[in-house]
Amino acid sequence: MPTDTKPGVPEDPEERKAEAQRVVKRLTVLIGEHVEAAKPLGIELDRDDLRAVIDALRDHARGGAGLPVSGARDAIHGHVLNRLFEELVEEPSNIFYAKANANGKEPSGYDAMDVPFWRECLEVMEREIS
Repeated sequence: MPTDTKPGVPEDPEERKAEAQRVVKRLTVLIGEHVEAAKPLGIELDRDDLRAVIDALRDHARGGAGLPVSGARDAIHGHVLNRLFEELVEEPSNIFYAKANANGKEPSGYDAMDVPFWRECLEVMEREIS
């Protein structure tokens, strides 16, 4: 009986980099939606706010709670930061990769993004907002 191999996150460094960019593009859209939604509340999210959210996401990926996101200037700002975290922390379980079967020709199912690749994506995202 064939056994499954690792999820389909690319192993080739260039392909892996391109895939991380695709994920970061998806995260950037979500962040943009939160930035716009915060404006009517009088909240302008800046780079420091986004770095704080990324730090909280990293903490969560290491097994920490991630919440509350640090750096809140007041209750509303804290709520906005925490909501952004809550949406982004779900993304690894919303992005699926095909699992190859033993012959490597047909997918045998799908797995959500793994934690090491999620961490790579967070690093790329942080570099892009700096």
